[in-house]
Amino acid sequence: MKRKRLYYALRLAILLALALLFIYPVLTTAIKSFSFEGKPGLYQYWELFVTNFTYLKYFWNSVFYASVITAVSILISLPLGFLFAKLRFKGRDSIFFIFILVYMLPFQATLLPNYIQLRDFGMLNTPLALTLPMMFSPFAVFLLRQFMKTIPDELIDYTLLETSSVLKTFRYAVLPQIKPAIVSLAILIFCESWNMVDQALIFSMDNNDILPLSVILGEIPENVRYAGGTVYMFPIIMLFVMFRETLEQSMEAYKL
Repeated sequence: MKRKRLYYALRLAILLALALLFIYPVLTTAIKSFSFEGKPGLYQYWELFVTNFTYLKYFWNSVFYASVITAVSILISLPLGFLFAKLRFKGRDSIFFIFILVYMLPFQATLLPNYIQLRDFGMLNTPLALTLPMMFSPFAVFLLRQFMKTIPDELIDYTLLETSSVLKTFRYAVLPQIKPAIVSLAILIFCESWNMVDQALIFSMDNNDILPLSVILGEIPENVRYAGGTVYMFPIIMLFVMFRETLEQSMEAYKL
């Protein structure tokens, strides 16, 4: 009994230490954003939003890129995930194996091919250069396939028999079952898109006006840096707060 209590106490201490490790920099940044030269106030936010108009421009750039990439990625990945999870056709496993290979490639390995294609199509230094390469996500296809494989085949076959339509089967038998998974995946894609740096630096090096906030965050003046960092973190934190229950349901249901 004592050993069990010691185990739970040790686990709790480790979890609290890890939580503090992650929360401390966030809290420190937020607290320091409400002070200037040791005095409390909203000076940093006033300078950030009223005096420094460029911050908001880059902020909305990031919102636009992350929203578009997330929406298009989900729309592309949903039918592909269903295709590989539930539909039977020749060569399905071989094609999916290629998806896995692409997913396992490091990000740096795809930078040069993407750069060459964007250059040849005249898309460098445009918003398409920052969104198009990230719209297709093998990771999203893989994850949605795993989610959809948990749906009983009997339900798919019955719905297909009743509706005689693959599209209706997908709509009525699949989508209602994986809504928490879609929300979780959308948050993951949004966070990844929100924090993109390398793509922006390489694909739009000659057009600073289209850069996302993640790239210019380090160039914010020292006197408003904490406020800038706090505002930068705010959308991600709000997403996790708003959809916390959905994320927990998804992790519990799909053993994530």
